[in-house]
Amino acid sequence: MPIFAAVIVSAYLLSILSINIAAPDEVIEPDNFPLECPEDSLNCSMIGPKTYRSENLTELRINSSLEEVMDEVRRWIDSQPGTEVIGEWPGQTHSVFRTLMFRFPDDFVVKGFCDNGETILHVYSKSRLGVSDIGVNKARVLSFSDYMSHVEMATSDCT
Repeated sequence: MPIFAAVIVSAYLLSILSINIAAPDEVIEPDNFPLECPEDSLNCSMIGPKTYRSENLTELRINSSLEEVMDEVRRWIDSQPGTEVIGEWPGQTHSVFRTLMFRFPDDFVVKGFCDNGETILHVYSKSRLGVSDIGVNKARVLSFSDYMSHVEMATSDCT
């Protein structure tokens, strides 16, 4: 029986290693924020000008400063299990969500900017591996949208 357990543990560790090799962390910097999800993708969701699998939301508008909104974005990310922020700038945060068992990585990128005194958020969430995410990215984007729509922040102009 100990040999069987060693084989199982070895196979699991080899799987994790293979996933990390196949899908390494590559930071999405502000100049490279994705403009759209791949056509007909089943593992990507986006709130942005080219909305995709996100209830047709093209943006999140918040009547608060960019700094305060991005702080709240970070609080939401930090509250989620299996997340790690791998890139952060004044107007963008790139984090990775990993599944519990096999640590499959999903990129979650939030870009914020000012428009007519309000903070605008665009959100991109995509699995790095596989064909389908079984609705995980869509659920994540909608959960984030719901949170940001209901969290209380000081009212102020975005400049």
